[in-house]
Amino acid sequence: MKRILVFLGKGGVGKTTSSASAAFYLAEKGFRVFWFSVDPAHNLSDVTGLDLSREREIVENLRGLEVDVEGYLTSYIEGTIRRMKKMYRQLSVVGLEGVIDSLKYSPGMEEVAILYAMGDVIDRHMDADFIVVDTPPTGLTLRILSLPKLNLDWLNVLRMWRLKILERRSMVASLKGREHLGEGVPVDPDEDPVISEIKEHTGFMKRMWDLLAGKLCLRVLVVNQDRLSVEEGLRIRERMKRLGMDLSAVLVNKFGLIPGRKADLKKEFEGIRIFELPYIENKERLDREDYLKIASCWVESLL
Repeated sequence: MKRILVFLGKGGVGKTTSSASAAFYLAEKGFRVFWFSVDPAHNLSDVTGLDLSREREIVENLRGLEVDVEGYLTSYIEGTIRRMKKMYRQLSVVGLEGVIDSLKYSPGMEEVAILYAMGDVIDRHMDADFIVVDTPPTGLTLRILSLPKLNLDWLNVLRMWRLKILERRSMVASLKGREHLGEGVPVDPDEDPVISEIKEHTGFMKRMWDLLAGKLCLRVLVVNQDRLSVEEGLRIRERMKRLGMDLSAVLVNKFGLIPGRKADLKKEFEGIRIFELPYIENKERLDREDYLKIASCWVESLL
């Protein structure tokens, strides 16, 4: 795989249009492209006129999919509950089994499920030359992008405390005998399912962080020329900098609708490459040639 292109921005600025322009253009150049969306709005089907609820070919060299976010969420929660009940069978004795079941209503579960969906889809299409990702509006996307780094910090803490618990158990077993702990209670970290689970999640989160924050990934911000859109874009840039991620480019969609803003945009997004996407008039729905025209303004220059 040569690159992953991830498109960010507030709702309605043209993320799907921009990602479509990249997908069609790269496919036209003969590259194998996989284009997918984790936005529940299902804009890819609207753009292509095809049902992309399942993976299918859109044009030659281009395949697409609108990820079933709800399905991934249900699967992720059910899998989490199943593993936790297996690891903590003793919780039913003290009446805490219902606490695990309430995970399905916990904040952040949707973001984690989407991150795992992204990882799964990317893993299955590593043979593509380019992977193009259309994302939900700003807030949800930034929470998804922040998850790997935040989770790695928490997982390190959890691992430390779990090792301390196992150390205490080992001391009890040495003094009073292993049977004192109860049947099936692990002592050795190599046999502990909790440590195993932490290792698995740590590996995934590290891989996603390296992927999304690394050089392989191009993080492309899409804005309009209006003040609210630009200010939202600047907030996105600042939050990403705090995460340790840089923007690769800013695409100004429908450039020219508001005259006299070019100099301001270059100043406000100083240090980032800015590309102006033309406004195509009198079109209710863009076609493939329109997307190729839009892409010609930026794709090759950025890549």
